[in-house]
Amino acid sequence: MQVRGYPLLPSILLVLPRITVVRGYRHAARRFNRVVFDAVNGRRIRRVGAAQMDAVGDAFYVIVMPGTLHFLLPCLALLPRHLKVVLLGNGASTWERHIVAHRFPAFPYCPLATLPATSLMHGDVITLLLQNESANFGLIDHDCYVFDPRIFESLAPGPNDCLTAIYGGVSAKTGVPYPETYLMFLHAAVLKDTMARYHVDARIHREAPQRLRAVLERIGLRDGVFVKDYLTFFDTLHLLVALAIADGYACRFLQQFAKEAISHVGGTSWRTTETKELIDCYIDWCFLDLVDSTDLRRRYRSRTRPFRSAAQVRAAIPMTPEAYAQVAWIDALVARLAPTPSAHTAEAG
Repeated sequence: MQVRGYPLLPSILLVLPRITVVRGYRHAARRFNRVVFDAVNGRRIRRVGAAQMDAVGDAFYVIVMPGTLHFLLPCLALLPRHLKVVLLGNGASTWERHIVAHRFPAFPYCPLATLPATSLMHGDVITLLLQNESANFGLIDHDCYVFDPRIFESLAPGPNDCLTAIYGGVSAKTGVPYPETYLMFLHAAVLKDTMARYHVDARIHREAPQRLRAVLERIGLRDGVFVKDYLTFFDTLHLLVALAIADGYACRFLQQFAKEAISHVGGTSWRTTETKELIDCYIDWCFLDLVDSTDLRRRYRSRTRPFRSAAQVRAAIPMTPEAYAQVAWIDALVARLAPTPSAHTAEAG
C-alpha cells in the first residue's frame, strides 16, 4: 500500500480496518449466498435459458462482475454478431447493468441474487449453470479478448469430451490435462452426470473427499497431489473435471491457434483495490482510457487512487525486465483493442 502511495498512518488507522471488514463480510457471505439464493438463481437461469431456446446455437455466458466494465465492454465488442451471448450479473450494480444494456441491447441480462456488495464464487456460478442449463454452453471471461472468430466455430465438444478449451496444460507429476478457463465450452450432459454420480460440483475443494480418493488415484491424484502442480487445492472445476477424466472422458484443447488469436488479462475482479500492485493499477488506467468514459473514471476512482493517469502509474513502476515485459504486453493489447465499430454496439445506435 505504501508503494501504491498511501500514507502509513491513514493506511493503518483507516484503510486496513475497512479492508478487513470488507473481506470478512465477503467471506461470510459466500455460504449464505449459496444456500439462500441457489433456488432463486436457478429459476432465473432456467428462465433466461428458455427464452433463448429459439436462437441458433448454444449459449455463451459472460459473468458481469462489479467494477469491471472497462474490461467487459471491449470484450463484448469483439464477439461475432451471430453468437448467442447471455450476461450473468454477479453483484454488478444497477448503473453498471444500465450501461451494458445501453451498449449491447441484443444480449439478455440475468441478474443473480446475492447479498449487497458481494458476488457468487466463480465455481458457484458454474455449478448453477450445470444444474439448470440443459444444453452445452460456453464461458467467456469478462477480460478475455477473442481476435480470431474462428475459435467459436471449433469449440463444440465431441461425445467423449467433458469440455473444450482454447488452451490447456498438462501436469508434469501425473500427466492429467487441465483447461485454461477463460474461454471454454462445457459438455453439460457429461459433467452433470459426473456431478450426480460422485456428488460433487464445480466449486473449489481444499482436498478430495475420502470416498473419492480411490477414483482419483487411478489418474495419479494421490494425497498432496492436485491437478495443477503448483496448487495445494482443487481449483474451480478441477475436481469435477478430474473425476470425468478418471471415467475416460477427455479435455480437448484448440492449441492450433496462434497466441495472437486471443488475449486474457486475468485477476481483474478479485482482491480489494487498495492492495493491488502498481501493474494492476496501470492496467485499470489503460482500460479506462480505452473505454474513454468520464462516468466510468469517476465511479471507478477507488480502483486507481491515488494516481490520476496511466502515465503517472507507469512512472512509479520499478522497470525490472519482468515489469517492462508486462507493461509492453498491456500497451500492445490496448492498442489492438482501440475502439472500432461493432455489430452489437451498432444496434444500440
